[in-house]
Amino acid sequence: MSDLPDEFKCTITNWDYIYDLCREVSDDVKAAEFEPDVVVALARGGWFAGRVICDFLGLDDLTSLKMEHYVGTAQKSGEPTVRYPMPEGSVEGKDVLVMDDIADTGGSIRRAHEYVTDRDPGEVRTATLQLLGTSEFEPDFVGERLDEWAWIVYPWNFIEDMIDLTTGVMEKGADGPYTAEEIRGLLREYHRVERIEMEIAQPGRLSEVLEEMARRGIVETVGEGEVAWRLHEDAPSGP
Repeated sequence: MSDLPDEFKCTITNWDYIYDLCREVSDDVKAAEFEPDVVVALARGGWFAGRVICDFLGLDDLTSLKMEHYVGTAQKSGEPTVRYPMPEGSVEGKDVLVMDDIADTGGSIRRAHEYVTDRDPGEVRTATLQLLGTSEFEPDFVGERLDEWAWIVYPWNFIEDMIDLTTGVMEKGADGPYTAEEIRGLLREYHRVERIEMEIAQPGRLSEVLEEMARRGIVETVGEGEVAWRLHEDAPSGP
């Protein structure tokens, strides 16, 4: 289970915002006159960023490294470890840019840097789209620095994160059932997710999240008239 407090801030992002952060990173790489031969994108969060960075830098050599750290939204599994290694020889003799979406503790990208460095590359540098002030590792290139800790909901795992967060706040609230507006209120209370912020970043998607939760057997609808939702008795716990 998460060791986070009951209440923590969540920030919801969209594709345009993340794309602009990719541009910021690539501009910094160019300004540093670093010309990597290959981008190593950390799975899963670094995949989108890694592919876009390749486009900005004119690279066609992209590989992936799977680190195991988070097992769910804001739930850590401990010290990051390599789950799926890179193909043999994929970075040997090459200058490498290791790319991830965010560094909060910095453990994942630090471990990835160590792993890549041990495989006879040329120069190895690191980059993240976002860097939290809690990170103990300083990447070479950063798209955005955030002083306040927050759980960032990225567009590529919006459904996954919002299901976990919604499950968690429904557990923390009263017995329910809850209307969609009441669920919005719980998300605001526990995670400071304002309706206007969510609608700007991911418009109209709370209903999609609830419908997917129903499809997966996490929630069920109750009553007549206005739709209300309650957790299924066998629903997994949220963060």
